[in-house]
This record gives sequence, C-alpha cells and structure tokens, in this order.
Amino acid sequence: MKLLARLITQYALWIYILCAFGIVLYLRAALSARREGSQAIYSLERETAAKRVYRAAGMIMAIIVVVVAVYVLSHYVELPQPTTSPIELSTQTPEETEAAEPASPPTPGEALPSPEPTPTRRPQVTIVAIPTLVQETPSPPPASASCPHSNVQVFQPRPNAVVNQGVQVLGTANKEDFDRYEFKFQSRDFEDEWHWVETFRTPVENSDLGWWQTAHLPNGNYRFMLIAIDRMGNSQECVVPVVIQH
Repeated sequence: MKLLARLITQYALWIYILCAFGIVLYLRAALSARREGSQAIYSLERETAAKRVYRAAGMIMAIIVVVVAVYVLSHYVELPQPTTSPIELSTQTPEETEAAEPASPPTPGEALPSPEPTPTRRPQVTIVAIPTLVQETPSPPPASASCPHSNVQVFQPRPNAVVNQGVQVLGTANKEDFDRYEFKFQSRDFEDEWHWVETFRTPVENSDLGWWQTAHLPNGNYRFMLIAIDRMGNSQECVVPVVIQH
C-alpha cells in the first residue's frame, strides 16, 4: 500500500493530465447526447440521450474525485522515509603478553656455587606498546557550489553525477519556520520549465531526503533542485547539475 501511494505521488502530474483528457472526452459526449436529445422526435430517443448525459456526468464526477484524492495524497499525506541503521564497530583488545618462563631448579647432586658474592643483574624492563583502535567519524561530503544556503544543501547527487534509474538524495532541508521541501527538475538541453517531483513535510538534517525516480526521463543533461519553503511562502533553493544516462 505504501508503494502504491509513493507511485501515485511520483506520477501525480501524469494522472492530472489523463484525468483532464478524460473530463474533456466525457464533456463532449454529454454535450453531443444533449444536442441529439433536443433534436429527437420520439420519447424513446430522448430517454436514451438523457441516460447518456447522466452517464457522462457521473464519469466526470468520478474523475474529479480521483483528482482530489491524488492532490490530497501528494500534498497532505506524509509517507515514511527509509531509515538506515548505524553500523556498530567492536573494539579489539590487545592480547596479554606472555609471562617469562621460570628458571629450572638445580638437579640433585649438583655442586653448590661458591659463597663468593656475585654482582646482581638489574632486571630489564620491556615496554609493550598497546595498540588502540581509533574510530573515525565520517564527515558529510562537501556541498554543491550552487548551494548558497547552509540550511538547504545537497550532498548526493554530486555535481555532474551520472544517474541511471534513480538516485537517493542526501542533504539538509531545515528552513526557519519550516513548512515543507520539494524536489524539482529541469532539462539543460533546451528551454524548459521546472517540473515538480514530490513534496515532503518533515525537515531533514544531514540525512536521507528521499528518492528521485529518473527511469521515465530521456537521456540528457538536467538540473535537480531542492527547495525549502517556510509558512510565509519564502523559499531557499539548492540546484545541482546531473546527467541522466540509461
């Protein structure tokens, strides 16, 4: 069910276009049936034309309900984002140094040493270096040069990265008085407008922003935009150039 909701949200624009086309077709059918009913001579023909008008009106209402449902799902329903579990590293402990072997006792019958004093040898001190395991804290990759705002950043995809079927977008979207952030894209190969992809309602700090699906886009040069919007309608953007190559 979550996968179906995500697909509807991603392809909302195409659903709107198909619904508009369907409304136009049924509207033309209703007008044609009404015109035929007004020109009909027999009552049976007028009743048939009226049924066609009612049927077309019912289909138009159903399509409008679909459009409203897709709009509500895209703008007011929050979809859960995939989470990543941290990797635990076990700390290694160095092995203990082996104890020195004790001296063997004298055998029976062996002559005792002379009572003359012998110089005492100072024991040698062995310094054992204990290795320590240092766990490095990964730092986020540098942001794109097209990201002037520190609270709206894209770490992945990197500038001019090659994208195939899609890419997991990583970064930050945490504007003051936050309302939402959105994904948009634009073609660099010809004069094109910005196309909306998806809207998110939860701010993100140096983590997973969402998935950008590009399997339906033709090969070429594109711009990817992350835009954060506050409750007053003010926005801040981060634009990253990418190359889509299937």
